[in-house]
Amino acid sequence: MILRIKYLLVCIFLSVGVLTAQENTIGTISISSDAYDGYTLYSPINSVHTYLIDNCGNVVNTWESDRSPGLTSYLMPNGNLVRTRRENNTTVFFAGGVSGAIEIFTWEGERIWEFFLSDEQNVLHHDISVLPNGNILALAYDLVPLEEILSLGRMPSLAPEGGLWATKIFEIRPLPNNDFEIVWEWSVIDHVIQNVDSTLPNFGEPADHPEKIDLNYLEGIPVSDWLHCNSIDYNEELDQILLNSRNHKELYIIDHSTTTEEASGDGGDLLYRWGNPAVYQMGTPEDQQLFSQHDASWVDAGLPNAGKIFVFNNGINRPGIFVSTVDMITPPLQENGTYTREESAPFGPDQPEFTYGNNVGDVNINSTRMSGVSMLPNNNFVVTVSEGGRILEFDEDLNLVWEYVVPTVGSNVLEQGELPRAGIFRSIKYPKDYPAFVGNTIAVGEPLELNPNNEFCEGLVSVRPADFLAAPFELVNTVVHNDILIRSEIETSVSIIDVVGRVRKTLLVTEGDQRLDMGDLEEGMYYIHNLNPNYPTFVAVPFIKMNQ
Repeated sequence: MILRIKYLLVCIFLSVGVLTAQENTIGTISISSDAYDGYTLYSPINSVHTYLIDNCGNVVNTWESDRSPGLTSYLMPNGNLVRTRRENNTTVFFAGGVSGAIEIFTWEGERIWEFFLSDEQNVLHHDISVLPNGNILALAYDLVPLEEILSLGRMPSLAPEGGLWATKIFEIRPLPNNDFEIVWEWSVIDHVIQNVDSTLPNFGEPADHPEKIDLNYLEGIPVSDWLHCNSIDYNEELDQILLNSRNHKELYIIDHSTTTEEASGDGGDLLYRWGNPAVYQMGTPEDQQLFSQHDASWVDAGLPNAGKIFVFNNGINRPGIFVSTVDMITPPLQENGTYTREESAPFGPDQPEFTYGNNVGDVNINSTRMSGVSMLPNNNFVVTVSEGGRILEFDEDLNLVWEYVVPTVGSNVLEQGELPRAGIFRSIKYPKDYPAFVGNTIAVGEPLELNPNNEFCEGLVSVRPADFLAAPFELVNTVVHNDILIRSEIETSVSIIDVVGRVRKTLLVTEGDQRLDMGDLEEGMYYIHNLNPNYPTFVAVPFIKMNQ
């Protein structure tokens, strides 16, 4: 029997220029026909709510928690929301970005799983990354006492009495009934170098060991929050992890294919670092490229500039004038997954290949804290400016095509015309053919702000549900090993999508019965995306790939 699904028609954009509501101070401020057609997810700081909105600012879905975010949220292809939650932990870990819990909600808002890590030894903070197999990589602080950091070669004058908060990564496998399993760990404290005490095994010159982090590198006064990593991202193709250190003004790439034991040894050393070569004594302040940056992430496979790294460069203490930018670099990746570096030179590139924010005519995106940037399928990019709660979308010609200002302060909703005061860590814009919007009810409501004014937008964007339509093929086997058996009525192309929305491969489907090779994909849940424009944009045909 042919699978039948409910789906949404693609929004219809009229051929008009940018429309602006001059009197609006919050909600949708302006929109162009070149804005990408999607739904945007964000969690305001100090609010218990997470919102999903369309380009007109109409609320598509809302999730309510017990506490404010800590600080991120992600929408899974099945419609579940994965969100970090801030717990009270001020006795030991008191920095901004501390969370302490992860929670998962259904599309309807039911909390179905939560995980706590908030005690005097460890606490979750800032960000998580959901892996294709459903496991969660979580950033955590790990308290290293004063005596231990001194025994590792930390100079006493640089050692805070409270010890160091070492960056640690836990890979958590969610299990039923709020259970979990820690399946992998990595700690930065296993990968430090020092040139103070030659009797210690980690003795050496930082310039000779760029794969290690100088235990005695410090800017300013000694603080426990040593690295302050504020984002984590995962590259499935490389099986590597990207970390971002605000305090050291660097980003790091490490290997995830290791065991926990290997990760505590040389297998967990840095594969790549970029942003501030002075940290490993291979540069001067003039070589610094990153300035208290946030949200370093790979551009996902299937998107323009795939494999490059995007980062919001806040610009604190940037030489000259304070200005925030979004920067893009191409890491010097080799075929074997390592990164090239000339002898006696820092990792390249020398500077970003793309920068927005400090050019003549650029929109002001200045923010001293948080903020983020991400790529869209149509070559647009979204910039989240934390201060003021602004979400800005630019097209490939760097024109501002959508502007939205968060209309809340904490959990209080503002009235149109009031001055914005919200802050957000980042936002994510999902395509309307994202799997989460196929199998769940889409009910576009009203704008979040009181006394809204978005009539100017309604003529540009329209959304309506369609009737049930037949998909052009059916999935014969739902649990597969190395191939999928498909029975198709037409010739079409399909993409195989993983649980976090990445395109894994694109295949041609001919009329009749055939097998699609899946042997090069690992175990996990996948979806089939039909690329034929005459049929529903996304046909949710989930199947489970299993290793033999």
